[in-house]
Amino acid sequence: MLENYKIIKTNNDEILYLYLNINYEFGNDFKNNDNEEDLERKAINYLTTHNIEFKGNKIVYVINGITTKIININKNKAYLNNYLITLNTEEKTTLKNILLSLLFSNINLTLNEETLKAITVLYRSEIIYNLDKFNYLDLKKISLSYHNYNYYKVTYPETYKSKFTIFNKVIDETNGEYLINDDKPIRCFTHLVSNGFTEEDKSIPYTVKKESLWDLAYPNYLQRKNYSIEEFKEKLNLKSNNFNIKITSISNSNRIKELDLGERKIDARTLAVILDLPSTDITIIIKKDYLTFITRGIGSGLGLSIIGADNLAELGYNYKQILNYYFKDVSLVIQK
Repeated sequence: MLENYKIIKTNNDEILYLYLNINYEFGNDFKNNDNEEDLERKAINYLTTHNIEFKGNKIVYVINGITTKIININKNKAYLNNYLITLNTEEKTTLKNILLSLLFSNINLTLNEETLKAITVLYRSEIIYNLDKFNYLDLKKISLSYHNYNYYKVTYPETYKSKFTIFNKVIDETNGEYLINDDKPIRCFTHLVSNGFTEEDKSIPYTVKKESLWDLAYPNYLQRKNYSIEEFKEKLNLKSNNFNIKITSISNSNRIKELDLGERKIDARTLAVILDLPSTDITIIIKKDYLTFITRGIGSGLGLSIIGADNLAELGYNYKQILNYYFKDVSLVIQK
């Protein structure tokens, strides 16, 4: 238990004295002979947990009245793996645990390590983008699925260990790294399979149209779905028996942006959600009694194509080269 702490200023510097009881909390770590790096990591977490404002670098551990250890910490390790973050569930957990949970929740394919590293950097960027000034993370604002990784430990015990090992490795090997555009963290834009080109959105300055022809070989690249006229009208809440479908706007990568259904206009992403279509690269065939929707690719097409990235990794690209391929005007920074 933290019994007391004291901050003493000397020569324009601060020294933090932590008074701990060997039988509680942090004091137990000294029994385990943790190395200085481990103690530094735990010290940063401890400062955060106890809301201690400390501007210096030196920490003196006083255990049961005896000065036991003196270490220097890197006070700016704000986004390193073991930095504590408060979730909207009021749970406190480390950045590394959040990344593990995101990888378990969103990656169910066997991918190259360099692909996983690129994805991990993007996930870390998304977290940092969404962290407010109080280090509070609202999981509802993250554009990714999230379940605590312990859920997968219980639900999928046969694959958990191997996934945990590789996910843990790529997180450690990209520790502190994230992407910025215009000095700000970028959001995580990924999709499984492009239509052969990634999508550029003018409102997202780091997205770019990029050739990704490897995606065309993916087994489910091309998909087909039929709806009867009545099913289609019901899903789109159309009343008229005489409706037309007219494409009014298309992107430079051949994805539909907007359609005119006669009674109203609708953007293609909304249509894809309503009809459970995997992409907005859609060919619509109108028959007498039904409609056929043929789609190419899986996902929004924005940012990194996971299948394309994995093919680049097979060709020898490292994760930094993969990220630079699929995003423009971004820089990889390391928070230390």
